[in-house]
Amino acid sequence: MRVVVAGVTTGLGGRLASYLLADGNTPVGLVLRAGDAERMRAARIEPFLLDTNGSDLDVQLKRAVRGADAVVLAAGTGTGPGSLGAAASAPTAQLCDAAEDCGVRRFVMVSTHLPTARDRDELGDELDAYLAEKRSAEQVVRGRNLDWCVLRPGMLTDDPPLGTVRARPDGVPTVGDELSRGDCAHAIRAVLAQGIKGVWQATAGPTPIEHAFR
Repeated sequence: MRVVVAGVTTGLGGRLASYLLADGNTPVGLVLRAGDAERMRAARIEPFLLDTNGSDLDVQLKRAVRGADAVVLAAGTGTGPGSLGAAASAPTAQLCDAAEDCGVRRFVMVSTHLPTARDRDELGDELDAYLAEKRSAEQVVRGRNLDWCVLRPGMLTDDPPLGTVRARPDGVPTVGDELSRGDCAHAIRAVLAQGIKGVWQATAGPTPIEHAFR
């Protein structure tokens, strides 16, 4: 399976790419800097260097996703200074357009969590805009003619993955709900492999990830 990953340079996207490689798939990472492209090649991830300053971003994205089996949007999933920009710059509509035009049916978007008190302090006035941006991106995906899945994780952590999760359709994580980036990446891998559709909450829980979304 050839999977285009937007946000491959993030902790989540990088873990997902590693899992895909381990399964024998081909991850294609969308990157913005030549240095990141070199780093991807060293990790055996196929890079696609985007020029976001150009006027042909739509054309570039179509070139990136042509021949792919799935697209994963994992950009803008963290909180902290600059996160609003990361969420806003994730080209949700353009990626959906490219997928539709190139006949790529599978589309997975990782949405956001409700931040902790510390995250709220760091984001300050940007918090409402950050959350609104992610919800708006969800609506873009949900309105498309794609086999889409929106994954709403709990607060992402760098804790060791457990291989288990609590998944609930149409659920919304609450403050205090967490999920390790490793388990979130594993969950994305599962929904891709199993063709899971719709909106899903994913937080730390007891169910093996392979069975949690069925």
